[in-house]
Amino acid sequence: MACPRGRTPAALVFCASLLAIPAAARAQLAAADTADGTVVYLDPTQTFIAPHVGRSFENALAFHRRLFAYTPSEKITVLLTDFADFGNAAAETVPRDLVTLKIAPLSFAYETFTASERMSYLLNHELVHVVTSDRAASRDRLFRRLFSGKVGPVPDHPESILYMYLTAPRRAAPRWYLEGIAVFLDTWMAGGLGRAQGPYDEMVFRSMVLDGSPFYSPLGLSSELTKTDFRLEANSYLYGTRFMNYLAYRYTPESLIRWVSRTDGSKAYYASAFRDVYGLPLDQAWTDWIAFERSFQQTNIATIRQHPTTPYTDISRQALGSLSRAFLDRRTRTLYAGVNYPGTVGYIGAISLADGSVARLRDIKEPRMYTVTSLAWDPEAGTLFYTADNTAYRDLMALDVRTNREQMLLENARIGDIVYSAAGKTIWGIRAFNGICTLVRIPFPYRDWQSVYSWPYGETAYDLDISPDGQLAAFSLGEINGRQSLRVVRLSALAAGDTTPVARFDFGTAIPSNFVFSGDGRYLYGSSYYTGVSNIFRYELATGALEALTNSETGFFRPIPYDGDSLLVFRYTGAGFVPSIVHAAP
Repeated sequence: MACPRGRTPAALVFCASLLAIPAAARAQLAAADTADGTVVYLDPTQTFIAPHVGRSFENALAFHRRLFAYTPSEKITVLLTDFADFGNAAAETVPRDLVTLKIAPLSFAYETFTASERMSYLLNHELVHVVTSDRAASRDRLFRRLFSGKVGPVPDHPESILYMYLTAPRRAAPRWYLEGIAVFLDTWMAGGLGRAQGPYDEMVFRSMVLDGSPFYSPLGLSSELTKTDFRLEANSYLYGTRFMNYLAYRYTPESLIRWVSRTDGSKAYYASAFRDVYGLPLDQAWTDWIAFERSFQQTNIATIRQHPTTPYTDISRQALGSLSRAFLDRRTRTLYAGVNYPGTVGYIGAISLADGSVARLRDIKEPRMYTVTSLAWDPEAGTLFYTADNTAYRDLMALDVRTNREQMLLENARIGDIVYSAAGKTIWGIRAFNGICTLVRIPFPYRDWQSVYSWPYGETAYDLDISPDGQLAAFSLGEINGRQSLRVVRLSALAAGDTTPVARFDFGTAIPSNFVFSGDGRYLYGSSYYTGVSNIFRYELATGALEALTNSETGFFRPIPYDGDSLLVFRYTGAGFVPSIVHAAP
């Protein structure tokens, strides 16, 4: 999933702080005006992307102008930042219209994002927030004139919430409403490529029906589920998008647009507007959607069961929330992984294959919601390498599992997708900087890194692995048109700028996830929603043959060759991932 977007005016505070910067430093900032907005960026490092962002902004706004009959109340500021290693965005309309873009590559973990060109995708999404919150009826415009603009809420003055509501009532709608319509429309604008029709969302609700999990009401979603479930605020996206899908399917897309549009004669309060458009209370429609969703997913489950499903043996006695890539210590029969679930701080865990117990080794600073950390393993030295500060500039850390001694190797290195290669005792990884992915090599003693190859903007390399002999690199590559492929390249050729793959499989718009080499280097094992449900696939390098090895009701992920035809996998459940063992046969 996609990463939840903050709705606080933090970016406005950042902009204000720029005014206090000395003139020499401030001169690095530049602005490019478009017809309806201003792109603010860092010159010269972000200059190359500013024109593209401006065009993407105007294209997205043109679509929303037509759909919503919308005219911006003011010029919209688009601020480019590179303060984190993963792309994201946020929008605010009170008191001013502002979109903040993090230009780093998006995370495709578990296919929670199914984006094509990320600047266009992010602006398609964020401008929905601007339109639905900024568009004003005559009463709203009256109060904006009275208060000299839209009023931002001030914590020291709770009455300011009322003033905000009078000037921008739809800004006061719940998160699931705001994100639901934004995801619905960004998928529509991409011709159906997006989370509104994404397989991760489908898996979540299919698993809930299989597990008999309760579906939350709108109030329960906002007050409890976004705080206690391992997906946290991503639940607003999940529930909101599915509800919007249902309304468009059960009624019409046009009725959905009427509901979320603030026009003369419409109700200011989103729930009152719902009753006006649909003729029934929102809570009743929500109940109808849940009944529809259960029936819909039961049909999907029956379809999967038309073929024998793959049996599994769970290692852990409970779901562990989110899990990173895992590594097996065959000597101690211990599985190491980053673990993150509500009520705990994310940590490096040691999972016993003997009894399923989980030992906490070391806390992780700022774990990621879905992937926790980037993890690598040196079995000879008994060292786990992992990343900290995963929501900002990542640090490279080392943990000796025998002594529990930890040390920081590289601070703010911005390197992830790390993998250890015994050939040369080298760590390989992918570095994010200024929107560009770069393959890097970190030689022993791991105190410095060397650039090997940088992909052009728009190509995102991820899920790196190195062959046992240290000669080949396997990775997934997302292209600017949304196509995803699994590629195997000789490291020596890549260092010379030759990206010609020795093996390649095109997955279309499905994402090849976490493909890893077998011990003999003959195969790559990974997962993909290539058939709609995430299953384990085996790719043979010599022949290019791709074979499905499982048939899962929910989803299997992150395979590790284990013993003979057995694989260690992560099995998805409504409560998170469970390490399991499956017998993998084509």
